[in-house]
Amino acid sequence: MEKLRSEPTASSLVSLTTRAGGQERPLLLYLPGMDGTGTLFYRQAQALQREFRIRSLSLNHPEAGDSWETLADWVGSQLEAGAYLCGESFGACLALLVAAQWPERCRGLILVNPASSLRRRPWWWAGHVLLPFLPPGLYHQLSERGLGVLAELSQMEPPDRERLRQAVHSVEPTVAARRLALLGSFAVEKLPLESMTLPTLLVAGGRDRLLPSVQEVGWLAERLPQAQVEISPQSGHACLLERRMNLRRYLLKPDGLFAPLLLNSASAH
Repeated sequence: MEKLRSEPTASSLVSLTTRAGGQERPLLLYLPGMDGTGTLFYRQAQALQREFRIRSLSLNHPEAGDSWETLADWVGSQLEAGAYLCGESFGACLALLVAAQWPERCRGLILVNPASSLRRRPWWWAGHVLLPFLPPGLYHQLSERGLGVLAELSQMEPPDRERLRQAVHSVEPTVAARRLALLGSFAVEKLPLESMTLPTLLVAGGRDRLLPSVQEVGWLAERLPQAQVEISPQSGHACLLERRMNLRRYLLKPDGLFAPLLLNSASAH
């Protein structure tokens, strides 16, 4: 069913494009990971602003809701025709759900270390049950220690390590538990993947210690009709802040799925 579009609020939808003009460029909407902040895409946005108008959606806004249905409806209300969706981890699951519901609005998908495998991991249930009961000091201590699992910190500049740390610490235990519960209920195999004909870039970090992302993107690629898989051997889970990660390079590969779309769009204007 077609949803009514609402005007995005300033606190929920943030422009990451600094290049002047260019309304003709397609929209790229970034859906963040578990932190929900939407602030960790800036490196990729700097490189991609020649091809896209880039907006980052904060999942921490009250309008986002707390179920897959409300989240998907809310994101769908922010889409415009011909938009590209880029989802990281939690956001990759949301991007798949939105694209399945509104394929007519989406022109392409970029999924980075999708967390669709989390429900198959043995620890997710304990995490979402125990998190709300942890004392704040212990929660933040565990979050700090977990940074080395979440990210390949050696691949990040010191300011970006601090950005990641702040984003992780900004998530309250109850919010983290709720998002873990959502991921635990996300059954990707029930989505109509085989009928989703959108060009889809699947990116996985070869050093992802949080989730088996390399195996997951392979599983997804077998079911998505138009899938391009890229493995970044030295990357961790939170890889978009890494100094060597470059989504633009993957998107513009001459033999890839996206180069014809983006180059034709640029030449048309």
